[in-house]
Amino acid sequence: MKKNISILLVDDHTMMREGTRRLLEEDPRFSVVGEAGDGTQALALCQQYMPDVVILDISMKGMNGFSVARSLLAHEKPPAILVLTAYEQITYIQTMLKLGVKGYWLKSARSSDIRQAVLDVADNKRTLDPEVREVLEKYEGHALIQVERLTNREFAVLRLIIQGTRNSEIAQRLAISIKTVEAYLTSLYGKLGVQSRAEVIALAQKQGLLLEDEPNIAT
Repeated sequence: MKKNISILLVDDHTMMREGTRRLLEEDPRFSVVGEAGDGTQALALCQQYMPDVVILDISMKGMNGFSVARSLLAHEKPPAILVLTAYEQITYIQTMLKLGVKGYWLKSARSSDIRQAVLDVADNKRTLDPEVREVLEKYEGHALIQVERLTNREFAVLRLIIQGTRNSEIAQRLAISIKTVEAYLTSLYGKLGVQSRAEVIALAQKQGLLLEDEPNIAT
């Protein structure tokens, strides 16, 4: 392992990035080389700085954390990714691990644990928050909604469906036509293997998807 680990912080909350930077820079083994407030900026900074580790949130405007992880991990020499998020839903955890991230920790974790998690992923070791491990053990073998297959706009429509929003209001809120909303619904139904809004909501409730403080992933 390198003596000094270069890190890129990716989170759309400035205060969260500042706090994470402070806790990391207390350790001389870490060097925060950049901060990104959205996914597009994250990809550009990764190309510029080639960090050893990317600390990545899931909920961001524009390109979400799933898309960022998928893009970065497709590179020939990808950075190690440590997801640091508030979301402990089984679907998010399973999706990120399936994509190939090395670590998944919650923002409620202790500073010392997050620093150790960075060391672990930089050393190519998998590391999970104890609460995340509990969720995985509880839902072992749980069916997975393929959220990484959804586009950002499909995810936004899914979120509004679960909130009980009608097609006309979805169109207004996303600045698209009702026909476009219907097209997104058809695509969503196919990807999730359902045939109605009621089945979408039931599936989301079963898997704990987008139930509380859901990500704002619309573009």
